[in-house]
Amino acid sequence: MEQNTSNINDSSSNVLQRRKQYHELLDRGHDLALRTQSEDAISIFQGVLSILKQTDSLHQGITQQKMENASEMSMNVQIVKMGHDLVGAALQKSESSQFCDEELTAAINSIIGDSGTQLQWQNIGTHGIKAFRMAKHSPCMLGHFEFQPVPVERSVKERRRRQRQELGVARKPEAVTTLRKEEADARKLQGILEQLKEIYKNRGSPIPYLLLITDPGDYMNTIDTAFQLSFLIRDGAVALENVNNVLCVRPTTDIEKKQNKRNDDNVQAVLSLNVSKCKDAIKQYRLEKPILTIDRDLPGGS
Repeated sequence: MEQNTSNINDSSSNVLQRRKQYHELLDRGHDLALRTQSEDAISIFQGVLSILKQTDSLHQGITQQKMENASEMSMNVQIVKMGHDLVGAALQKSESSQFCDEELTAAINSIIGDSGTQLQWQNIGTHGIKAFRMAKHSPCMLGHFEFQPVPVERSVKERRRRQRQELGVARKPEAVTTLRKEEADARKLQGILEQLKEIYKNRGSPIPYLLLITDPGDYMNTIDTAFQLSFLIRDGAVALENVNNVLCVRPTTDIEKKQNKRNDDNVQAVLSLNVSKCKDAIKQYRLEKPILTIDRDLPGGS
């Protein structure tokens, strides 16, 4: 059993190492793409050849281990396609900017000769006269006509009297209901945060996420708790972290809150949650009731 576990760990380490190497090759390819307009084609070809050799060696490593990983195969194909595009761009630049003085001189000498005498100048004049012939033309067959301009009609806009807007029926402002709902939601979130701080203080360590949100008696309450917790995570009051490959939750420190205020980047996370995972969490943590007490009957609640 220990040997199988060791083999699985070694295999996972190899996969992560290969993916890291694939990403490094993609970065090198992007760097080559930026240099195609400034460097010669030979250096671009050498860079592409080096990238493809390393890609081939990584692909052979996957084949030897008999692993079927769609993401690795996709990155392999992407790097090969990127190499093809780089070679095409380098060739196009090389062909469009290449000019050979020797070929031009040989073409001129084949037409007018290379004697360097007066006869050569006469040949140049003869070819020049042939090139500057008068263009063929034909007289206009439409006949004479007199130009009569058509006057442009300008439309006069009709002035309209401004109509006064009629006042509608008086209504009760909706802001009152909205403020009450926001206050109720704020009280609910504050209660969840205070309970979380107390649980974290008693445990002395981060709390597993599934343990915190799971309600063994009601799956919809579990969904609602996860929904409420997402607002605390968004506002920076709660932090998510991995502890021994387990997603855990803990209150943020004052330093982390200041950093979150300075950082305006939006961070999104996706978590898959279903009934099966909730049942597994109930068995794993031996839950008989939820560890968070939430008043779900507050006005404006979910």
